[in-house]
Amino acid sequence: MAATQTELQDPELFMALEDLELVARGIVEGALHGLHQSPYVGFSVEFNAHREYQLGDDLRYVNWNLWGRTDRLYIKQFKSDTNLNLYLLLDCTASMLCANGPTAKWRYGARALAALAFLALNTRDATGLFLLQSGLEEFVPPFVRPGQFHEILALLERARPRGPTNLAKALAETSQLCRRRGLVVVVSDLFDQDEGILGALRHLRHHGHDVIVVHLLDPWEADLPESGQFEFQDLETGARLRTNVEPLRTAYRRAVADWRDRLQRRAEDAGIDWLSCETSAPLRDVLINYLLRRSRLC
Repeated sequence: MAATQTELQDPELFMALEDLELVARGIVEGALHGLHQSPYVGFSVEFNAHREYQLGDDLRYVNWNLWGRTDRLYIKQFKSDTNLNLYLLLDCTASMLCANGPTAKWRYGARALAALAFLALNTRDATGLFLLQSGLEEFVPPFVRPGQFHEILALLERARPRGPTNLAKALAETSQLCRRRGLVVVVSDLFDQDEGILGALRHLRHHGHDVIVVHLLDPWEADLPESGQFEFQDLETGARLRTNVEPLRTAYRRAVADWRDRLQRRAEDAGIDWLSCETSAPLRDVLINYLLRRSRLC
């Protein structure tokens, strides 16, 4: 159902399909304006041959001159019709509902993945989306075809974070579907057993994938409020804890920072790229800075 203009102006409903597309296009087209390199640039698209047009083929690749001479439709084929496979993985467990920043973690992650999907599909990289819970919940397999971007947006719009985390199991199930080597982007708060997560990520690397982890936290998960009595709830188990945060804040901040640093260091030692951010950071800036840094390394 099409969203009205009023709904599109409501930040609580930005995950509506039309609004999500608008956000994705704005992030990529606005933030990447003038950027001549990205992780997806530089692959061969050399012309190779023609084949007959099939229903659903992109009309941009029809050879209209040949049609004028033969009255038949042919598609230009390239030696690298698809540059790479991009696998987008989003943690959709209940902990991703945390929303003390401008938006919930899963919505922030969904916007980031929608932007990457838009960028990749525009450069003819086959792109798929996988929703992770206690296992692989739902997915759109990677393709380059008309409507692929909207299928990815539709799945993001249908996503309903819930349940406990078993990220290692979900990653293992997803890896069975990532048969062609490519780029795997995982967006998660990584609230699970470190060894299981790292083992699953190493497994993806072992099978030849380039892996990027976006470790996403809510601002209050990274650093407690300055003072006051608060009741905290575990969104996955329902457990609650009421406490005065002021005497805990310094030790808590140090413990979280140590955990994040340890995970990042061990992942990078295994050849896994790492991006740590919080939902308070402007997504446009986060993506642009990361893409610029990555493009310099390519």
